[in-house]
Formats: sequence, C-alpha cells, structure tokens
Amino acid sequence: MPRSLSLPLSPFALSFAREVLAELARARILLDRALSQRPHGMAAVADIETLPLADRLGAEYRGVPSASTMTEAEIAACIEAGRDPWAEDLHGRPHKRMISAPLSAMTMALRILAQMPDEDDLRRLGKNGALTAISMPSRTERTYLHQEAQEFLTALSRACKARDIVWENPAIRILGADTDGLRRDHARERSEFESALNRSIARGKAVWAVTGFPHDLPDNGYAVADRVFPMPTLSEEMVLELLRVTHSVTGEIAENALRERLPSDDKLASLPPPLIEHAFAGETTFEVAERLSRYVERRKPTSGTVLDDMALPTSLRDDLEGMIADLRAWLSGSLDWSDVSSSLCLSGPPGTGKTLLASALAGSAGIPLVATSYAECQRHGHQGDALRALHDAVEKAMTEAPAVILIDELDSFMVRGGDSHSARYNVGMVNGLLEQLTRLNEAPGVLLIGATNHPERVDPAILRSGRFDRHHTLREPDQSGIRLILMRNLGGSSDRIDLAPHAVRLSGCSGATVAAVARDAMSRARREGATLREDHLDAAIQQMTSDRSDEHVWRIAVHEAGHVVVNWHLTGEIPNRVRITPHGGEVAGAHRPVETLESAHDRIAALLAGRAAERVLIGSVSSGAGDDLRQATELAYNLRHAWALDDQHLLALPPSTGRMLPGTPLGDALDHVLRGEAARAEELVHGAKDLVATLAHSLVEKREISAENVKIILEMMPSDRRVETTSQSTRSTGSTLGE
Repeated sequence: MPRSLSLPLSPFALSFAREVLAELARARILLDRALSQRPHGMAAVADIETLPLADRLGAEYRGVPSASTMTEAEIAACIEAGRDPWAEDLHGRPHKRMISAPLSAMTMALRILAQMPDEDDLRRLGKNGALTAISMPSRTERTYLHQEAQEFLTALSRACKARDIVWENPAIRILGADTDGLRRDHARERSEFESALNRSIARGKAVWAVTGFPHDLPDNGYAVADRVFPMPTLSEEMVLELLRVTHSVTGEIAENALRERLPSDDKLASLPPPLIEHAFAGETTFEVAERLSRYVERRKPTSGTVLDDMALPTSLRDDLEGMIADLRAWLSGSLDWSDVSSSLCLSGPPGTGKTLLASALAGSAGIPLVATSYAECQRHGHQGDALRALHDAVEKAMTEAPAVILIDELDSFMVRGGDSHSARYNVGMVNGLLEQLTRLNEAPGVLLIGATNHPERVDPAILRSGRFDRHHTLREPDQSGIRLILMRNLGGSSDRIDLAPHAVRLSGCSGATVAAVARDAMSRARREGATLREDHLDAAIQQMTSDRSDEHVWRIAVHEAGHVVVNWHLTGEIPNRVRITPHGGEVAGAHRPVETLESAHDRIAALLAGRAAERVLIGSVSSGAGDDLRQATELAYNLRHAWALDDQHLLALPPSTGRMLPGTPLGDALDHVLRGEAARAEELVHGAKDLVATLAHSLVEKREISAENVKIILEMMPSDRRVETTSQSTRSTGSTLGE
C-alpha cells in the first residue's frame, strides 16, 4: 500500500478520539483561563484539576443546532452566505471558534488513533515493555509531535482512565526532530536517538520510536518492536472531527456541504502543520475548508511540461510511461512498491533535455519535482554541509511522495581512487550519494532520475542496477523534434509559419538551443510590437548558428556519407540517423558491446572512411577527421594491447603517449594497422563513389536522413556494382609491442 496512507476511523477509534479531543480542548480552555487570571501569566498544572466541575465541562458540546428548526431552503441560503447553521446554537449562543485550539496535538491524536481499530490495539500501545515504531517522513511533523507529545499523552491517559483502560504513558523517542531550533548532523542525531531508545528498552517501559522511515529504526528496535506502522495522513474525516471541536458550539457541522469543499485525502496529506494551523484560523467551518482547498492547489504546482511535449525515442517513452503506470497502480494499492522499477539514469551532451525530461515526467504524473545537483549541494559549504543538503533534498522527495527527484551532475561523483586530498574528498561524496540512493531505493512513491553528461566518469557503484535500473542516452532532437520544440515555445504564433525549413537549418542543434532560438524570435517580434514573422525566426537562427560555405557543407556531407557507405559494405549496418550539425556531422548508431579481431578492423576502416571519401571525391583531406583518427588509434591500440585480439600476447598494457610516437616500435606498429585500414576504406569508397555522392547530395539537401531513407539510398545501388569487402590479406596486424 502507498506510504501516504489515509485510514478511516473505526467506530471505536472515532468514539475514543472524540473523548481525547474533548480532553485536549478542556485542558487548553482551562489553561488559557488560568493563565489569564494569574498575576504573572503562569499556571500550574494542578490549577486545572482544582477548578469547579462546571468550568471543567465548559468545552463540551451544549448547544442545539440552529439548522434543526430551518427548512431545506433556509439551510441552503445560510450555507450560501458562508454560515454553518449546524455549528450555531438555536438558543442564541453564537458560533465562536476556539481561539487557541491545540490543533497539532488534536491532529496527531486522530492520526495515531486511526491505527487502533479496537480497544485491544490501544491497550497494546500502552503496555509495559511494548515498543511501537511509527514512521513519519516529514521532519516538520516529527518536530510538532515532539512539542505536543506531553499534551497529547496526558489527554490520552485521561480518556483511558475514564474507560478503565489500563494504560502506561509511553516514552516517545523521536529521530530527527528540531528540539532546540538547531539542526545536528545526521550521525549525531542517530547516535543520540539509538542511545535513548536503548535506555527505554532496557527499562522495560512502553515506548514509541518515531523515525522518518521504517529502515531508520535501529536493530534493537526492530528486535523488540510489537508494531511498525506508518503514521496515517490527515483525511477529510479527521478535518471534520477537528471542526466539530474547534468551530462548533453544538458538536455538529454542515458535514455534506463541507465534504464538497474540502480537498481529497491525498491532497490533504501534502499539507504541513503550519498551513493546517493557518487554515483553522478561519472564522467559520466553510472558511477553513476553502483555505485548505486553496493551499493544496497553490502549494505543489506540478510542471507545465508533459511527456507529450517532447520528442522522445520509443524505448525511452515506453520506460517513462511504464514508470507512471506503475506509480498509479501503487497509489491504487494494486501493486507493491518492491515490484516497481522506479529509477532511470539519463546521459548525453548538455542541452539535450535531461532536466526538462525529469520535469515532464513529474508533469505527466501530476506530482512535484525535487531537483538537486552536485553543484547545488556544494553551494552549502564544506563536505558535511554538502552531504546534509543532499540528505535534505532526498528527504524532501520522500516526504512529498509521490514525487520525482532529479540528481544532476552525477559525473562530478567521480570514480574513486588515489590518496590525495581531493581523492579522499571524492570518496566521501560518492559514499554519501550511495547512502542516499539506498534510501531512495527503499522509499515508496519516489521516482528517481539521474543525469550526467559523461557517464564514463561516474563511479560504477552509482550506476549499477538497484540504484539506477534503466539507462538511456539522449541526443540532439531530429527535425521532427525540432519542429515540436519550436511549436511549444512559439505557441499560437507558430501556426502562421512553415517550420519545416527552419528545422532543417537547426538540424543537429540541442533542444536548449532550439528553445533559445524560439525565445529570441518572440523577443524580436515583441520589440517591434508585431506578430511573429518568418524574418524574426530567420534572424534568430542566423544569430545562433554560424554561416558555412557550400563547399564546407559539401565536404561534411561527403565525409559522413563515406562513414555510412563503408560501414554498410563491411557490416550491413544501417545507422539510426545521419545529419549535418552546426558543428560538423553525425552518424548515429549503436556501439557493439563486444569486439572481435575482424569487427575491430572493420570499425577502424569505417572510422577512416570519412577521410577517405574526402580524398576520393574532393581531392584533399581536412581537419574534420581529427576525432576519427583519435578513435581509430585508440581502437588499434586496444585490439592489440588491451584485448589481445591478435593472439600475439596476453598482456593488457596501459596506453602511453610517449611510447606511441612515430618512430617507436609501438607507434610504427599501430600506424601500420591504421594505414592498412585506411587503404581498405579508400578502395571501398572508390568502388562505391557514385553511392557516396548520392547519399552526400541527399544529406546536403535535407541536412538529416533517417534510417529508413538511408536504407532506400543504399539499396538503390545494383547488386552487381556493389563492392565486396577486401580480403583478409589487405589487413595488416603489424608487429607486436617490442620493448
């Protein structure tokens, strides 16, 4: 069942709760009266017991509702005017709210008694030696319980005495309450709590152990606990019971009309004690209900962005929609949280929408988003403060569950190692994050999203299953995604503009860049006092993207076409997408999880095919192949000296730039491999020159080609003109590392 649990009050719990509420009200009224009559504003507890019996009964319901003599129409008119005729006295005693109601104690009483459906349950909680563990996610609520515990337990004890129920007032031990207005570090809080709990257990008295979450209970507490339950949340039924005491002189209220105005139970559960107290400061029952409804609507606005606003890969969209479906099943009670896969890690270049996607997930689920990052935590000070900020963000998400939490900049929690000061600091930060990820994994109702630009830098323990169950890489949006982003950011103004050609010009830009272009275009239109026009969008794109000559664009297209054609001839693979970007070109395809000697050689040839295509079709090469050469060199080194695919030796040796320079044995051996594959790539490009040119022309025209259209172009070449892969004899494995 969901952790935010709203329980109905059983007939016994309701009857007993009313007696406890009456005791609390009587005690507060008498205390207020005694304080007002003493010279120095102080009253001893004994003063209350010595007051006349008639005064001690002053808080009980005595009036007859005005509504008892009204017609249906008169009652409706009274309610329409904002008055509650059931709370007002027929014989002239006007409605008057209880000014200093012990609302927190009353609320805690109702919530705890909801877990006691019969008298036996109540007896067990007050029996000598009994330990009851109660989980309350909100630190604010735990603080309020600490402040109100004595008043609540005194009223509970008196109500038990009136019913001849044997009751031993339990000691209350609370983990993480701000008892003196100061926040202690978590280790100290836990140590003090565990010591106090152990002392209470050793004495054999009744004790209530209150923690944020069940797993916070120490081992000794688990060993002797009679009951472990989550604190039920405030419900509509409980609010009505409170109003009978605080806002009625008859003990009755316009229950049906109030139910129509009160928020639902799940929304009431989101309100912290200060807002509830402020709502109950309203003069009438209806004003209280209206305040509560207003607060829940204002307090937790969800994101205006939803998943439908984003162009997402099918697999990622399916995972996100599955998380939402599971969350809703959990909320309905039909799915246990342990069966929910609730975590996902997003990686990809900056501006690809990782943060926006977390917001869209929260928006589609209709739940709040809690966002934090490495930098946000560091902003709070030294390591202890940073880890506290991370802990607080996690606790906020757990308290507000159901919720989404985004932890950004995971790549700043780097791979642990070394003995320098910075390395030891990093170990502390990584260990702190791992502790919080464990808490989140056990937290019902929290969907966890991690984000990183460089997943290879993240400590592997962070990314393993159980901490992040799913992993997805986000890329720059395709042209359909660009049009969607433009439409969303331009609003109704986009209806008058054909966005397709603008999407072509923005091909390869990040989603953040596209959104910035749209904002710039709208700003230009506003400055002119005009509606959005094509020239506004043209100017914004011109400002954001640099001009390139036709020759430059053609070289990029030829380069990317060479990669695609050679890789297709060697492996039969069709890339997911080919496009020209503002910074060059891109061939998007899946990487092989495992390499063989043959596949590694083929991949080197495909990497060098862009350079080969430039040489064959243009007659010169450019610096655009720099990254290709770097990757090819790394791959050549790995196949020989990291993976031992050539069977020359079984030593895995770390790379060394000095040993890989031209003229060194290792450098010459690697260069031999690269030159052999470069020659093979050039031979393949020569044999498929027309096909490379056709694909390049299409890329210049469209700037982006999907997998389906790439396949159509590649298969245009007649089978009898396709070049076969050169024989193994053209591959040179070179010599082994000789040192």
